[in-house]
Amino acid sequence: MVLRAFAKINLDLRVLDRRPDGYHDIRTVLQTIDWCDEIRIEKADGFEFIVHGGLGAPPDSALAGEDNLVVRAARAFEHLTDAGVSARIELFKNIPVGAGLGGGSADAAVTLLGLQRLYDRSLSQQDLFGALRALGSDAPFFALGGRGAGIGRGDEVFPLEDGPDYWIVVVSPDVSISTAEAYSWLTVSDRSNNIEGFCAQFFPGSGGEPPRNDFERAIFRRHPGLAHIKQELLRSGALRAALSGSGAAIFGTFAGGQEAQKAASALARYGIVKMTKPLPRSEYLGRIFGDGE
Repeated sequence: MVLRAFAKINLDLRVLDRRPDGYHDIRTVLQTIDWCDEIRIEKADGFEFIVHGGLGAPPDSALAGEDNLVVRAARAFEHLTDAGVSARIELFKNIPVGAGLGGGSADAAVTLLGLQRLYDRSLSQQDLFGALRALGSDAPFFALGGRGAGIGRGDEVFPLEDGPDYWIVVVSPDVSISTAEAYSWLTVSDRSNNIEGFCAQFFPGSGGEPPRNDFERAIFRRHPGLAHIKQELLRSGALRAALSGSGAAIFGTFAGGQEAQKAASALARYGIVKMTKPLPRSEYLGRIFGDGE
């Protein structure tokens, strides 16, 4: 079984107040993009997990332990089904690690979906999304894909209508920012609590606030090179450029492929650069299992 775990970008991200559980409430718009890790699963006599790190990834041995989200997803499946996972799972990393692109969460979600098919054991929606929430705040989104809204910790997800087609250039520099660290730098803006302004952006002509990422000010202050990459994308013709998640990847959106290709070439000196497109929900769900190309 060959599975594809696709990355995401945050088209909008607003951080609200701290919750009683220590997390922050957020409002975000997520979009799957055509950039994926590959996961191969086959039945075996016991459990084996192997990671093949991609460009910019830590050494394979640093990714292959019990803390890896793929392994945790397999353990969650065992717990929910009372069935041992006897399988060899190989993860081929292409999505940069710790870049705000959701690669680890995508790997976990797709592994959980794949094990259901491999063992012909369907989890209830409640069990599936409960397990995904325990694996990561953005993990439930990867059971949905396309364009979606995330609220709560980001783990309560709802489908949105897929937007128009466009090109995306993602720049992932050699900068590591932990999510916990990013939150510690953040001063929550009063504007972030304006849920009406957040929702209004989905309705043309409503005069809603333009999309933004509330992490940018704090992160750009500490990593000015990321702000420079954003400005380079805009100077290269991007209609919009923004930080994804809590970083460190920066993406730009382009109307045409020629402009996007030129920008990708110009920004290659800053790190890993990927020219790609948004992945609509129907295509996303089909391509997870290799049903579409």
